[in-house]
Amino acid sequence: MPNKTKIKYLCYTAGAIEHVSTSEMKTWREEINSRLKSPDLCIYDPVSQESSKVGKLSGEQVEYIKGLKRAGHWDLFMQEMTKIWWGNIIPDSHLAELFLHLRLKAITEGNFLEDLHKYGDYEVIARSTFIIVYLPKDVKTVGTIYEIMLAFLLHIPIYLILPDSPKTEANSSLLYGVMLSGGETFYTVNECCNYIIDEYKVKIIEPVKEEPKKEETKTEEPPEKKE
Repeated sequence: MPNKTKIKYLCYTAGAIEHVSTSEMKTWREEINSRLKSPDLCIYDPVSQESSKVGKLSGEQVEYIKGLKRAGHWDLFMQEMTKIWWGNIIPDSHLAELFLHLRLKAITEGNFLEDLHKYGDYEVIARSTFIIVYLPKDVKTVGTIYEIMLAFLLHIPIYLILPDSPKTEANSSLLYGVMLSGGETFYTVNECCNYIIDEYKVKIIEPVKEEPKKEETKTEEPPEKKE
């Protein structure tokens, strides 16, 4: 068996998927992926990873699940939601014990890049070094709150980004959970990324700057002399 790539730091990006546009679910995550590109850090993006678990792009899966609800196919609904949240795990035991088991496995055995595609979102969060949460003021989301609560219970630092509201107007229990987890609150993606780079001393891969192409100068030949 080939050697696996061990992950030094693992980060889950938590934010709305079901009630936002494709652009809204992807843009800030792509910015984080670009800004925190590092051999030390693996950013887990549930939007891009979802197709490996359910066979559909994230936006397509949202619409498919909405259709199952409208049609009353609740057995299929449960199956699809289980794929997203649990991956290959069948959650038939006490969930608190299961979450703790996943956390301890990450601590004792580590995380490996080649295994991430098998994990459901809950397992990735339980294995994360920290999570980044993007929470606009008026966006409807419930899954993100589940993810925050799991990180809070496992004492995983929560780095909260409030892009359109001051910290003083954020929910008090949310801020309490962030602070108790050892996390911080920010107003921009860039501010959050700068903090993580400094706090975890991650080595960032700087984008290669393309040199501008030099224009070829054509030398004009002298006109032929007429005899």
